[in-house]
Amino acid sequence: MASKEATIHEEYRNRIIAASETQTEWYYDLYDVDWPNAPHRALKNSTAKHWRETGESAPGTRPNEQEIVGYRPNGDAVLRYQSYTPLPDTTGNVEAMSLWSGQGVSLVRNIMPAADIVEEVYREAKKLMQNGPAAL
Repeated sequence: MASKEATIHEEYRNRIIAASETQTEWYYDLYDVDWPNAPHRALKNSTAKHWRETGESAPGTRPNEQEIVGYRPNGDAVLRYQSYTPLPDTTGNVEAMSLWSGQGVSLVRNIMPAADIVEEVYREAKKLMQNGPAAL
């Protein structure tokens, strides 16, 4: 998500770069992913905060469930709790959208070309395999 090639909204990218591992949360069913029993992790935001403060209601009974929080580049509405990764030309309250992120987000501090990210992961994995954890 922090690669130069990732097609995500700049606000989302900036939140990833600034986040710590404690700024993500695990959710059983907060965002409307398209399959049952699909827990997910995302950056904490105003949608999650309000949902937690109002009792963590199940889908269909969540507060402000049909509220429009923004618009996709094609003009389609983005609803609160909708599974939607904000694209560069998304408008509205990007902070309130589903900002997917794992706890490893705390290791991401630079925007790099995807090829450089893969090369870095390869080099570190190779070093670990050759020398064990002390290599890092």
